[in-house]
Amino acid sequence: MTQPNVVPLTQEEAEAFKERIANSLLAQQDKKIILALLSFNFWLQSQLGRAKLTILRLKKIFGLPTEKKSPKISKQPDNASTTDILPSSSAASAANENITKLTVVPQELQKRKPKFDPNENHGRYAASDYTGCARVPILHDKLKPGDCCPNCSDASLNGRLYALLPKEVVLLQGSPIITGTCYECEKLRCSLCGDQYIAEMPPAIAKQPKYDETCRSAIAISRYYSGMPFKRLENLQASQGVPLADATQWDQIMKLYPVAASVHLALEASAGNGKLIYFDDTGNKILAVHGDKKAVHTTAFISMVGNHLIYLFYTSQRYAGENMELLIDGRTCDEELITMTDASSQNIPKRIDDNLLARWVLCFCLVHGRRKFHEVMGAFAQECEVVLDIISQVYKHEAHCKKQKLDPEKRLQYHKENSAPLMEALRIWLNNQLLHHLVEDNSGLGEATRYMLRHWKALTRFLVVVGAPIDNSLCEQAVKVAIRHRRNSLFYKTFKGAQVGDCLMSVIHTAAKNNVNIFDYLNVLQRNQQAVHANPAAWLPWNYQCTLDNMTKHANEYAA
Repeated sequence: MTQPNVVPLTQEEAEAFKERIANSLLAQQDKKIILALLSFNFWLQSQLGRAKLTILRLKKIFGLPTEKKSPKISKQPDNASTTDILPSSSAASAANENITKLTVVPQELQKRKPKFDPNENHGRYAASDYTGCARVPILHDKLKPGDCCPNCSDASLNGRLYALLPKEVVLLQGSPIITGTCYECEKLRCSLCGDQYIAEMPPAIAKQPKYDETCRSAIAISRYYSGMPFKRLENLQASQGVPLADATQWDQIMKLYPVAASVHLALEASAGNGKLIYFDDTGNKILAVHGDKKAVHTTAFISMVGNHLIYLFYTSQRYAGENMELLIDGRTCDEELITMTDASSQNIPKRIDDNLLARWVLCFCLVHGRRKFHEVMGAFAQECEVVLDIISQVYKHEAHCKKQKLDPEKRLQYHKENSAPLMEALRIWLNNQLLHHLVEDNSGLGEATRYMLRHWKALTRFLVVVGAPIDNSLCEQAVKVAIRHRRNSLFYKTFKGAQVGDCLMSVIHTAAKNNVNIFDYLNVLQRNQQAVHANPAAWLPWNYQCTLDNMTKHANEYAA
């Protein structure tokens, strides 16, 4: 659809035009419609000019549906007349009474609500979920396992106590993100000679720096995991009595960056050898960009290596395809490479080794193909309904595979039996639309149809390749991490800042997605910097704890 011509009107011209419409010979109903359209147009311009409308509200005003399909409304039989469908007023009131009676549930069938005791320790999570909380054992003051039971008065019964799992009560306290302790050393001064005597601090405290590794970890997590800008954290800390300047925060991040960069290089090497790689990019901004090429992108990668997911982020003037070339440039794995992305030309690497190209399985996101039909559903509701219904059935089969936790081979077999006939029927239907000229080639529906047919093989790899994903939703979620950071901070100032941010964001999110305590992980990396620099592959999120345990064991053996 081409953009309509703009006809500028002043307020006086608009009022005069309304008056001419009202005095014209048009039908009264036509006058109401035209005047309503004019009023709506002026109101819409006013609201948009004052930034009073969001995209979501604008869609609701025009009645545009969301991407999620609404449930179908059951159709009445063709032979049913309108009088048969609409009940009379007496029948309607009787029906309402029957509905009221039917909704009265017997007392014994009603779900009984649990009694709430405000003095009890309630919560959504079990006590075992609070792995980051310190554990404080509380023992009986008089009893211990093996003692006689106090309630068994008859000694002949010989009742003995034995240990059970302890009762756990979680108490949570709040504090600023960065907190600390202020030590006050007593000072004495001689009234005669003026010499001063200051109390000595304990050696363990005197050797500690002002900002320790836990402080740097908390700043990095707030900045690159929660998306909180340095200035916002500075204001938050100042309001809680623990000031922390934004420049100081950056200085502490730069002390954390070297050890995180070593781990990041190890993650890159592992990710390049992954069997399945998702990737996509989004726009970003770096103020220091110079030259003709101003566009900046943040590319998100998710590489599956064994049972682990590696998340990598790159913010630069390179688009996703160029970043993909650099990631797999040093690939040494001889297995096939499965990649999932959308069909944008910027996502396709241009330089790939011939040997790798022969083992490369390119998959495109089915959600992107579906979305093109959803976008034109308002103009082609009947045709788009056919496509969306078939794809929704395919996703029900995918949901079944996830629910049953089918392995890749069984998942492929299930899709071949259930989804392949559906997709083949869709392909034939789409071909017929173009072959028999049932759709205009240049229309929105025609473009969506040609997109699906042009990329059919890549869109349906999940029907023929073991382990091939059906869409790129996993990477779309990862891209939102960069989008959240962009919305909060708006831009990076320099390429160095973007490099540091990408490194820490990658390390932190990889640890979080592998169910690792990210605060503890960053602390351990900083406390063992020399060992991490010497062998970063041994300090990845899924094996660092084992490496740490081995170091502690060897240290104890050496000391003994």
